[in-house]
Formats: sequence, structure tokens, C-alpha cells
Amino acid sequence: MRDGIREANVQTDTNGDITHVRLVFGPHHFVELHRREEGGVDFMMGATHHGFLADASVVNGELEGIINEVRDAHSDLAVD
Repeated sequence: MRDGIREANVQTDTNGDITHVRLVFGPHHFVELHRREEGGVDFMMGATHHGFLADASVVNGELEGIINEVRDAHSDLAVD
């Protein structure tokens, strides 16, 4: 079985600003951050080819709501 951090990819625009980050780790997990052209950030997390996408652009937004749901459902895994 493959493990560890297997791939880290960072893409930048012509100004050197980061536009996309992808981490592949463990047997088949991934995390991606993507800067939208109109502003804002999308967060994607999954396994193989399925997962979820959430807006990570604002405090108390979509991603923070998902984080809080997971923390509530799995308090033994919560970190501060």
C-alpha cells in the first residue's frame, strides 16, 4: 500500500501568485486549494475521485460550517 505524502503540486500565475495547490497522500486521498479568478478560494478534499468542494473564502462560510459539523460528530478527533 502506498503511504506518506506522495505528491505536492503548486501552480502560480505570471505574477508569481499561487493559484492552485494539490496534495496527494496516503493510499488515495487528496486536498486541493484553487484561487478563483474573480476572487475567493475553493477547498476540495476527497479519496480517489470522490469528495467534496466548499467555498473557503470567508469566516463562518461553507468550509467552516463543514469543519464544525465534523468536529461535532467526531469530538474525539477535534484539534484546537
